[in-house]
Amino acid sequence: MKLSEPDSMLGGTRPWEPLSSSSDMWEFSDAESAPASSWSTLPNRSLLCRPLPLDVGRCTCIIVKEPAQGRRGVALYSLYTNEGQGRQDRKLAVARHGRRGGRSQFIVAQNPKGIFCGSDDSFLGSITANLMGSKYQIWDQGSPLDSLKNQSKRLLGVVAFVPTVSTLTGSFRSMRAWIPKHQSMQLKNTRTTQIQHINGLPKGWEEKSNRAHQLFSRAPCYNNVASRYELDFRERAGRTGPRIQASVKNFQLIMEEKGRQTILQLGRIGKSKYLMDYRYPLTGYQAFCTCLASIDSKLCCSV
Repeated sequence: MKLSEPDSMLGGTRPWEPLSSSSDMWEFSDAESAPASSWSTLPNRSLLCRPLPLDVGRCTCIIVKEPAQGRRGVALYSLYTNEGQGRQDRKLAVARHGRRGGRSQFIVAQNPKGIFCGSDDSFLGSITANLMGSKYQIWDQGSPLDSLKNQSKRLLGVVAFVPTVSTLTGSFRSMRAWIPKHQSMQLKNTRTTQIQHINGLPKGWEEKSNRAHQLFSRAPCYNNVASRYELDFRERAGRTGPRIQASVKNFQLIMEEKGRQTILQLGRIGKSKYLMDYRYPLTGYQAFCTCLASIDSKLCCSV
């Protein structure tokens, strides 16, 4: 078993087409997706805590691992929007990785203050994992009102990794995710604003398939020329812009096992830098946390 994983297995090495003209970057069925301007007017909290509106199409973001300002030796994963068309990108959220009892955990907030102070209004929630890293749970921040009902936190999603799939031609990862099927909204009052939250997965959700959406990872195809498994990101050769680099952490999630429309995908574009693209029914927070689960090193995967 390996704790450190190579970043050179999945994903092509051909160039991305520019993000500002990505009408068919991901899927032929995504050609009708709305431009960035349709979601760039949404407040940060709406992008993070509410499902992306169905008529918006997809939202493209960048995940970067960078030093925390004023905290020597501390690195945070930052989530930025990719506005394009001359608009300034926004910093939506940050996450800090740690380990407790050998298990990975992430603290997620809108800014570093919420990372280091769980009572701060910018605190969003946390991600916890089992020892092998085969299962990650996505939690909201909870509230004193909920704690009176013994429900201090809502389970907003689960990500599971299947032990490495080995074939005669090589190996690749497989993952699945579950999120609440009817992500209705609840209002939570704070001193500064009203925050909208989704309901979590119900108790015993594993036996209630009608209460949860299940997402499947798209299986990569074997590239005979490169002698490895690769995901098809449908970029156009010859265009300038970020390149998707080969990485075992790249993935594409779909609603059906052989579905065409990509709901969430992650592609490595540099050292500790990834491109994230998500759409309804995910919230930005769920999408970010799912990507962090894939980025994290884990014992259950040998690649």
